[in-house]
This record gives sequence, structure tokens and C-alpha cells, in this order.
Amino acid sequence: MIIFTIRFITDPKSSLNVTMGRYFALGLIGLLVFGSISPIWATSDLSVYLSASDTPAQSTFKFLESAFIEYPNGGKLKDLLAGKTYTTSFTENSNDTSVQDLMHRLNTALTRDQKSPVIITDLTVRYTATIVGDAKSASIDYNLQLIPTLTSYVIKKGANDNDPTIIDAAWMGLAIKDPVIIKTAQYGDVEINTPISFVKKVVPDVYSNIQGTKAEDALKNNLIDASSILQEPIDQWNHLFDPAFIISETSGFGYKGEKVAITTYAMGQSGLDSGSQKPTQNMIDFSTDANYKLTTIQHASSATVNIEGHAVTTSVGSTPAFGTTPRSAGGDTSNGLPVGVIYGMAIFGAVVAGGILFWSNKKLKDSANRPKDTGPARTLEYEERKHWADRFDKKSAM
Repeated sequence: MIIFTIRFITDPKSSLNVTMGRYFALGLIGLLVFGSISPIWATSDLSVYLSASDTPAQSTFKFLESAFIEYPNGGKLKDLLAGKTYTTSFTENSNDTSVQDLMHRLNTALTRDQKSPVIITDLTVRYTATIVGDAKSASIDYNLQLIPTLTSYVIKKGANDNDPTIIDAAWMGLAIKDPVIIKTAQYGDVEINTPISFVKKVVPDVYSNIQGTKAEDALKNNLIDASSILQEPIDQWNHLFDPAFIISETSGFGYKGEKVAITTYAMGQSGLDSGSQKPTQNMIDFSTDANYKLTTIQHASSATVNIEGHAVTTSVGSTPAFGTTPRSAGGDTSNGLPVGVIYGMAIFGAVVAGGILFWSNKKLKDSANRPKDTGPARTLEYEERKHWADRFDKKSAM
């Protein structure tokens, strides 16, 4: 359990502090209801909404990585990078033949490596890589997003409301191990899967200085690798069943704002009992014309999977899966807590926050209605202090 003790030492007459109290109350609602704070390095590797009717689902994979080259002793790398910024950023979709090729490779990997029946029918690629150098070091940041449209993720459709529909989960660990080249109008051919490729393309002189060193080897890993998502078994993920879920994404399930039963499975989020993964940090010393240090940070994996109905974890052979029915038979929700308890906690948080809002409004009104100090009152206060000081001075003189 995480307990927050927050103490305000402020002027109760200040309307600014009352206003700040309102924002604090709103933030308190978020903490009480959701009960989780994302780690500072964490990123949402995967988010998706899956329907029991096998409606095409658009998912989002995010692959982030950071690296830092330090040059405390100067050298050629400082001369080449200090004060410089290099960026490659583009978005391509399935109209691009190179994106079609990547889509085909992903489908092959899903079948061969993940043993998944899922088929990707559309794909968008978003890529941004940046190098920013200063007097002491240079940072390299990669942000690669794959947004595939998934079909055929329902393995078996339930015959009735009590017979679960089986949804494949093995596809979540997709990975590509070889270079991936995307053709762009602005940058030409861009290799997006290997971090070192960006350095080689945009700053070839920097690449020639680290070629053949441990630093080059450290930047040869593959960005497109979501296998870490399934390293934590899905039956250990946090989960929450909501029988009255209303989100805009339900339009993808064939609904238009109606209440929909949804089960959310999540991993990698810092919360009450989640086994959130940690970012991986590696430090390497290497030498060319001077001594340098490379630090690579592979961000922690996380996933949020929303499934229509009341879903539980299962398996098909040795591959992970979800089984979902239209409604819950026992009212189970987040990690065994009854749905009434979860809603009760949310209502309690809302009541507490509402009390804070009421108190802050009252203080604000009292402050607004209180007579303000006038000119004569200030003069009188000044005269009283002056008179007291005069008496003190007279006694001192005696």
C-alpha cells in the first residue's frame, strides 16, 4: 500500500491556495480511483481493444530506446556532436510497398515464431530518431510505433453465453530480428530496426569513430521486439472487470456509446501489486582518439489489453490466450476483489474529494465576502505601532 501524507502550510485567506486545493482534489480522485503511478522510464509498449466478435482491431506497439555518449575529455566525438541536432521523423502506411513488405514479415513471424493465427491486414509506421549534443554529452532517442490492424484473433467462438470465446494472446510477443528498411520521400531508404543504422546514416563521421568498438555492438539490438511483454505470464497481470464500460472505442465493437462489459489486463504499470519491469541500463567505456562512455537505456515494457466481456486467462496448447463470456458469473474484478469493493473505493475517493472541493469553495466565498482593509485602518495601525515605539524610546532614554 502507498500512503501519501501531504501537509499544506499556507495563508488560509489566499484565494490562490484555495484554487490550488481544487486541483489537488481533482488529482486525489485520480490517485484513489486508479491507484497507480507509471514509473518515470516506463512506456506503453502495447495498447489494444479486442472484441469477442473478431472485429478488426487496431493495436499500437511503441518501441523506445535512449543512448548517451559522454565525452568528458573532449575528442572528435565532441567536435562532431556538441551543439548539433539531427532528426529523422516520418509516417508511412500500407500504400508504401516497403510497409507492405514489413507487414508480410510480421505475419510470417506471427505464424512461425509466435504460433499465432492473427493476420495483420493494415499497418502504419511512425518513426522518430533524434541526436542532440551539448558540451559534455550527446543523447540519442528512438521512438518507433507500429500500428497494425489485427484480424483472426478469435480462435474459437463461444456457442452460448456460458461457453467462452477464446482469443489469442501469443501475437503480443511479435519480434523482427533482421534489418527493416522503409522507403521515404524525404530521407530515402531508412533502416528502422537497428539503432546504429540511424547514426550511420545521419552522422557518418560519428559512426566511423565508433565503428568496431563495443559502442557499435551495443547499438545493434533490434527495436522491434515485444517478447518482453510475455515474459510475465498473463495470468499474473493486473486485471479489472467493468460491467458498465463506456468509451469511444466501443464503436469498434459495433456499439455507439452504450454500456459494454470490458475486462482490462495490464502489466508493467506501477501499482498495488504489479510486478512492473524496470528499464535496462548498460554503461560501456570505449576508446578511439579519446576515452568515451556510452550508456544505453531500454525502456521498461508495459501493456494494456481491453477485452469485450468477462475475460480470464487460459492457454491453447502451450500458447497464451484469453477466454471471455458476455458477463461475469461471480462478480470477480481486479485481482479477486469484488466489483462492489472497487466501486466502493472509487465512490469513497469521490466523496473525500467532494468534501475538499466544498471546503475550498467555502473558504473562497468567505475570503471574497470579508471586508478588505481600508486606508484609515492602515493609518491607525501604523499610528499604534509608532506610539508604542515612542514609549519604548522614552523609557530607554530614562
